[in-house]
Amino acid sequence: MSTGAKATVRFAVLLVILSPFLFDSSDRPGKESAPAPHRVDPADAGRPSRTDPPAKGSARVLNSCTQRGKCFVAVAESAKPRTAPGLRGLSPGHETDPPAKGSARVPGGKVLGVRIGVETLRHPYWYAAQGHQAEAEQFWDKAHWDRVLRNWAAEGYNYVLYWVEPWNKHAWQTFLIRHADHPEARELTAAQSDKLIKHVAWIFGRARELGLKNLLFSYFIVTTPAFAKAHGLDRELPVSPAVDFRHNLKDMGYHFGVRNEATRKFTEAALAELFKTYKDLDGLYGAMGEAVPGKRSTWYREAVVPGLKRSGRNPLFLASSWMQPLDDFLEDMAPKEVYGRTWLAVHSNAEVFTDAKVYPTYARWLERAAVPAVVEVMHHNFEAGFPFNSPRLAWEVIRECRRFEHCDGVLAWFSIDHSDSLMRRALAYYARNDVPYSDEPWLEVLQERYGDRDAARHFLNAYNASARITPEVGALAWVPHDLSVSRQLTLPYWYWTEADTRWSYHASPSRGGVLLPLRYYAKVVAQFGEQFRDNSGADGTRNRDHPGAQELIWGLGDYPVTPEAHMRHVRRLGRECLKEAEQALQKVKKNKEEATAVYNYMKAYKLLSDYYERKVLAATAALIFGFGGPQSSKREAEKFADEAVECYERALNFVWEAIDRKSGKIKGRWLGGKALTLPELIEREKRERESLPALFAWSGRPRPDAGTGPKSGTGPRYGSYAPSGR
Repeated sequence: MSTGAKATVRFAVLLVILSPFLFDSSDRPGKESAPAPHRVDPADAGRPSRTDPPAKGSARVLNSCTQRGKCFVAVAESAKPRTAPGLRGLSPGHETDPPAKGSARVPGGKVLGVRIGVETLRHPYWYAAQGHQAEAEQFWDKAHWDRVLRNWAAEGYNYVLYWVEPWNKHAWQTFLIRHADHPEARELTAAQSDKLIKHVAWIFGRARELGLKNLLFSYFIVTTPAFAKAHGLDRELPVSPAVDFRHNLKDMGYHFGVRNEATRKFTEAALAELFKTYKDLDGLYGAMGEAVPGKRSTWYREAVVPGLKRSGRNPLFLASSWMQPLDDFLEDMAPKEVYGRTWLAVHSNAEVFTDAKVYPTYARWLERAAVPAVVEVMHHNFEAGFPFNSPRLAWEVIRECRRFEHCDGVLAWFSIDHSDSLMRRALAYYARNDVPYSDEPWLEVLQERYGDRDAARHFLNAYNASARITPEVGALAWVPHDLSVSRQLTLPYWYWTEADTRWSYHASPSRGGVLLPLRYYAKVVAQFGEQFRDNSGADGTRNRDHPGAQELIWGLGDYPVTPEAHMRHVRRLGRECLKEAEQALQKVKKNKEEATAVYNYMKAYKLLSDYYERKVLAATAALIFGFGGPQSSKREAEKFADEAVECYERALNFVWEAIDRKSGKIKGRWLGGKALTLPELIEREKRERESLPALFAWSGRPRPDAGTGPKSGTGPRYGSYAPSGR
């Protein structure tokens, strides 16, 4: 080899060795192969990265470094078939195995470089003062935090978001800093503050040692009770562009929601001190929403950005889309000249989960805001331990995330000890590995847990079916916000009665033009007759105008899903998850008690799905009659309403006995937010049944019966697309 060639080789080797130090991967998009599920790579730990598949037949060499600068070289052979890496137990304490012998780890498409899990960071002195000693002790338990953080890293997450509790009493501003610039804001003694800060710094530092970055939930505008008192804010104030109504709420406090120069200075100083206090804190997650009066987005420019810059750290701010207008975000927060490290967190379905697909209102955020973004997967409509544990559904969520150019990650609202471990783990797994869905990794996990391959397969099928029941019901009984109302243990007629017109006319926006909203559907049936009942137009035998023709009778460009068809699907899911769980239970060889608990939830899902169907059918018939439909619709509504009560009693009595064990711990919230035990919910359902005529305004229905006409049938008079001229 010539001297020149040797020099070239030496230079290339030197570049490989030094490249991690010459190029900072934490703040630039990069190219990476799908990493092993048990390791956090540097591009993961920093700025979101995008990965394109290498050219056909080529081999990719990936240079990567740990936080301590040790370098590794990974080679991925793209010419081999894509194989999903194997997984081992997903329960806490288990890490993933490398790919099975003979398989090849290959780069996929776009790797989502930011994968965020959520843990609770409690104010320990508040919890202790309220008598919640176990929660306070857990905060101080280093073994607990070490286990939690190790498992996040093992599951393929690379950020932890610390959600501060009690969020409506104490944001981080009240207890995580000493308030050097504002001593009048101090709530803790010096000894308490020193102890707390030392411990939280240890938590953040331990996370960084494990390859995790730290984000802290931040709520605005918040000071401290002592600050509010010192500045004369500790009293009710008139709501105005400078005072949010939350300031006067008993459940919150006078240190929330006041916007003036004093609170602006406090916010700037607190943010600067926060990042000077915690060197391993990487950024904040929060919104210019809720308790920010006035134009919310300008608070970012006025108070937040000055504090971030003053810290000297250039920390990340992950800005949630929650409760602020998109145009304001684009004007006041997104521009690089405002702050160069502003990222975006977008709720996929708002506070509930109905669809793997991002709602159109949030898709436009991802499309228009040209900043790195993550999609938040929230599921407030699941309660009482009901599983939401489908790896297949997680894969669908990640597939949808990849459709957006600027989406670089996912924020999974699950703690590491959340019972839905398959769902949580699958979100990170598929974010890191752009591979087709396969049951195999999850069958390995469940086989280890229950000791039998067939049991694993049946339980996985049960999980995949049951996870869709609540979303499917919520797509028709659609409200995107939490509202403190149970979404599984109750299904009030309220969703369709127009008691609140804001919520009565919609189905999930991701089903737009596909799933017919209930009130719209019932009004059409009442006006045009029974031939529209449970008929998408695909049934040519019911076409009176053009016999045999599959006609677009709904004024849409396709054949939609009727409420009856939708609920038949929900009930099939209920039957399927119970059938699979029954077969699984017969095969289980270990952890029988846990398996029985899963079976009980699947049976509860099945019984509730029977109730959901009858309730929707009752509401449908009641609406048709209320809109002027035939007397037969009234009889039908009363029949289905009675059956709904019977199904509800059967379902909740089973939950009461087999899951709650008559303890009264499982409660559901009815309208208004009041928590009721399961027997109380049954009595409430019976009372609602008696109110059926009033709820659906039967006394004011149009007359004569609209169901007796029109006479022309289903098809428009002047052809498939022309108006009838009536």
